[in-house]
Amino acid sequence: MRMQTAIASMPEPTLRVWTIQRSGWWQLLQHRGILGGDGERTWPEMRAPYQWMMGQMKQRISGYGGGWPIWFWHTPKPDLRRSAHLPKGTRGVRLELEIPACRALLSDFESWHCVLNNGYLALSEDSDIDNPTQQQKEASWSRVFDLDALKASGYWGPIDRIQGVTEYVRLDEVRSAREFLAR
Repeated sequence: MRMQTAIASMPEPTLRVWTIQRSGWWQLLQHRGILGGDGERTWPEMRAPYQWMMGQMKQRISGYGGGWPIWFWHTPKPDLRRSAHLPKGTRGVRLELEIPACRALLSDFESWHCVLNNGYLALSEDSDIDNPTQQQKEASWSRVFDLDALKASGYWGPIDRIQGVTEYVRLDEVRSAREFLAR
């Protein structure tokens, strides 16, 4: 009986992550208290990869409700002195979040480009496939989530840029907010 009490009182594991959003998104989160992705600013060429990711979220995140992903960085913390976070001149915010690990899906940033570019995600030069079918490509994409296999392969270099997605962010998960003007 005591064992059950101890297990029930253990805190849920969380992840410290950072998301880059436009200032208006941050203002809306402060007003509403919870905010999900809406897909409105998703470029047309990104819709298919994002929808694939949403399918993965459905398979891998218990309780996922089908919303558009909110992207975040797990490592490293985004450096606001660099460009490419948002279009130049855009007012943005870097939010530091602490979210439940069970609501997050982590992936490797570099190998994610195979999904973005509709390519085959090989783990070695020998395992690469010439003219893969769409089914073979999509089957290989799940490797973006296997950070240990990517590291072990050595094919993708250091696996040190870890991104992730979650379906929504709550205001009480925000640990800090840093506004900036995109370079």
